[in-house]
Amino acid sequence: MDIYLDNAATTQLDPEVLASMMPYMANLCGNPSSVHRYGCRAKAALEKSRKKIAALLDVAPAEIVFTSGGTEGNNMLLKGIIDAMHIAHVLTSPLEHLAVRMPLEALAKQGKITLSYLRVSQAGDFTLDEVEAWLKRHPHALVSLMQVNHEIGNITDIAAVGQICRRYGAFLHSDMIQAIYGCFPDFLSCHLAVGSAHKIHGPKGVGFVYIDAKTSVAPLIAGGSQELNMRGGTENVPYIVGMAKALAIAFRDREKIVTHLLAIKQHMIALLKKHIPDIIFNGHSESLTQSSPHLLNISLPDSQAHDMLIYNLDIHGIAASTGSACTSGSALGSSVIAALQKKNSHAIRFSFSKYTTHIEVEQTVAMLAKLYAK
Repeated sequence: MDIYLDNAATTQLDPEVLASMMPYMANLCGNPSSVHRYGCRAKAALEKSRKKIAALLDVAPAEIVFTSGGTEGNNMLLKGIIDAMHIAHVLTSPLEHLAVRMPLEALAKQGKITLSYLRVSQAGDFTLDEVEAWLKRHPHALVSLMQVNHEIGNITDIAAVGQICRRYGAFLHSDMIQAIYGCFPDFLSCHLAVGSAHKIHGPKGVGFVYIDAKTSVAPLIAGGSQELNMRGGTENVPYIVGMAKALAIAFRDREKIVTHLLAIKQHMIALLKKHIPDIIFNGHSESLTQSSPHLLNISLPDSQAHDMLIYNLDIHGIAASTGSACTSGSALGSSVIAALQKKNSHAIRFSFSKYTTHIEVEQTVAMLAKLYAK
C-alpha cells in the first residue's frame, strides 16, 4: 500500500510543470542579471513568468516579487511593512501558521509592536465585529489573517476583512498558500499576500509575494538590485518558470480539481462516520462550503492508540499528519488544535490532491478503523 494524503504539506510535481522547467535546468543557463544573450533569455523567462502570475491574480507585474517560499515571504512582508510604514499595532489569530506568528511574536518581544490576538471559538471562528472594534482603537495598524487555515481548512472572508481594514486606514496581510489550491484566492482584497509553488504541484523552494503598489515594504535581503530592488540574490529561473506553470494549471483546471476534491472529501467523511461513529471533525473541516475541499482534520474518540496512529498508518504505507509540516516532531503538537481547546494528540490531518483516488480513501479509512479498534 502506498497512499499519500499529506498534500497540505507538499504536493507531487506535475509532469507539465517538470517539462516547463527542464530547458532552464539543462541548457538555458544564463544569469538573468547578465547583459549577454544567455542572461537576456533567462531574464525574458523570468519576466514572462512574473507577467503570467500577475495576470492570473489580476494584479500588476510590478506587484509580484519572487522568494524562496512561504516562510521567507511572510517574514519579508510582515517585518518589511512594520519597518517601512511604522506600524505599532498588529492583530492576528492564534490559528495562523508559525511563519506568521513567530516573526510577529519576536517583534513584540523586541518592543517594536504591540501584538493582539482575536478570540476564536472551538470551531475556529472569530467575528468581524471584533476586528472592527479593535481597528477603531488602533487605526493605521496591520491585520494578518490567512484565507484558508493550513490544518482545519476554515475559510476566512478576506474580502470583508479587507473592507474593514480600508475603512480604518489599516493594512491587511494574508498567507494565501493553502487558498490557491481548491479555492479562489482573493489577493485584491489584501495589501500584502503570499503564495508558494510546492502546494500546487510546483517545485519546492520557490514562492512569491504580492505587494500592493501603494504599500511600502522594506527589503528583507540586501545584496543586489534583483526583484525590483526588493530581494537581492540571483533568481531561481527554472523554479520560477515551474511555479508560473503550476499556477496556470491550477487556474486552468480549477473547476475539475474542485469537483474532484469535493467528491473525495465527501466520500471520506461518509466512510469515517460509518466506520468510526463517534469521530470528531475539527474546525469546519466537515463542511463542504466553510472549509477548503482539500483538507479534513479529525479527532478520534478516547483511545490508548492515539499517539501511535500516525506512525502505524505510515508503517502500512499511508501518509497523513498531525498538523503543519513545520511542527512535525515537536513535543508541543499542533498550536491550531490547542487554540481550539482540544487535545493535540488526538488530531489527524488528511489532505487531498487532484491525484487522490476514491480507492485510496477507502483503504485509508479501513486501515484507520482497524488500527483504532486494536
